[in-house]
Amino acid sequence: MKILIVEDDHASRLFLESLLESNGYDFRSAENGIEGLNLFDEYQPNLVLTDIKMPIMDGLELLEAIRDKNSDAIVVIITAFGSKNYAIQALHLGANNYLKKPVSGQELLRLLKKYKAIISGKYSPDALPGKLINRTFSLEFKTEFTKIPKIVDKIMIESGVEIDDSEKVNIELGLVELITNAIEHGNLDITYIEKQQALDKGNLNELYAERLENPELKNRKIKVDFFTDNEKYQWTITDEGNGFNWKSIPDPTDQEHILELNGRGIFISKFLFDKVEYSGNGNTVTATKIVSQE
Repeated sequence: MKILIVEDDHASRLFLESLLESNGYDFRSAENGIEGLNLFDEYQPNLVLTDIKMPIMDGLELLEAIRDKNSDAIVVIITAFGSKNYAIQALHLGANNYLKKPVSGQELLRLLKKYKAIISGKYSPDALPGKLINRTFSLEFKTEFTKIPKIVDKIMIESGVEIDDSEKVNIELGLVELITNAIEHGNLDITYIEKQQALDKGNLNELYAERLENPELKNRKIKVDFFTDNEKYQWTITDEGNGFNWKSIPDPTDQEHILELNGRGIFISKFLFDKVEYSGNGNTVTATKIVSQE
């Protein structure tokens, strides 16, 4: 996975460079948006980490330029305290995720590990003639975090999605977020507070292992039901947990909670799909992508 860092602050850029280098990542760095855009064309990164506030060309302008190229590169925006409105704007412009300053090395590495698994496991369905009119399928799988990228890969192949690559990336990332949430907070009954405490202590994997020692939790499954017609693609994900108060999920336009970690995966998925709706006691979520009628 090739990573492009675009950051005008020397200390912040050095921190990111040192973190990626010490963890064996292939990366390049730029000091502003113009330099970053030129390097983007030359380097063709899989992922871009960019600050928002920069001279010459800021992160939002860089993001727009990247999306104008119809690139499927993953773009993660880095925003400072007090710039939460920029984070929302970035998500509307096609950013795939965001981090707040000062960037947590542990949080970034966890994010990169997840994205690396997605990028390395890119599906490659054969191009077939004709237009898919309708299709349905159901997929059931056990609670296994390491297999989420391969599961999403299989879902994408079976779905036969026929849209731009950048939109496919959004669907992949969105499915990863929703399935991860269904496993963590659904099947394993991990609360947002428990997850945050584990992240702070650096023992999230230990928390997973502890819950998976419980046979009742370990044997719970996730089910994905898919439907498409000539108007939309729709994935319905159902877990076997106790549910949660889905009505308490922050509104995507509410700037008060955007930089909090709690529920961020669900929050971001609302931008990656056209519609995300929970139902019942929170065990079921339906993500919809509208098909462009041209």
